Amino acid sequence: MKTDDATIIAQILAGETKEFRHLMRRHGGTLLAFIESVIGSREEAEDIVQETFINAFRSLRQYDDSKASFATWLHRIAYHEAIRRMKRRRLPTLSWDEDERLLKYDEEADTDDWLADITEEQMQRLDKAIDLLPEYDQMLLRLYYEDDMPLKEIAYILDSEASILASRLRRIRNRLRKELQKNR
Repeated sequence: MKTDDATIIAQILAGETKEFRHLMRRHGGTLLAFIESVIGSREEAEDIVQETFINAFRSLRQYDDSKASFATWLHRIAYHEAIRRMKRRRLPTLSWDEDERLLKYDEEADTDDWLADITEEQMQRLDKAIDLLPEYDQMLLRLYYEDDMPLKEIAYILDSEASILASRLRRIRNRLRKELQKNR
């Protein structure tokens, strides 16, 4: 019998703490892939996922399903743990340019139609161009396109605003489009 997250959480909060393993099984793989894409190390990502579940278990009473789904809440915890680890390693962290906060997002003008007629050779060039993007931009593309996550949830995870992320996505797509137009 498959039980939803809310039911499992209610059972855990009622004292059936062993039920947390169901949440770990359900969300562990997705979290691992997400964190590995942020950190770049499978081993460190596994540590962060473990720490994420420990923190989630300890903070379960503070989880508010009106703000985000449980999966999104876990992603947020994992993302912040990854950032803490990166700071501890004294790696440069990704930050927003203040000017980006002033940009407005025009959904009507922002489409991915240019990808419709892409050749295999162009797809390979696109993949290479994506690999050269900053890790934050790669993560944003992955969450939005591969994981089909709405901008509102991505914004919650990254402590940002959906309009800022939408502007950033538009700039990333424009940069990739220009890269494909080179050497035509």
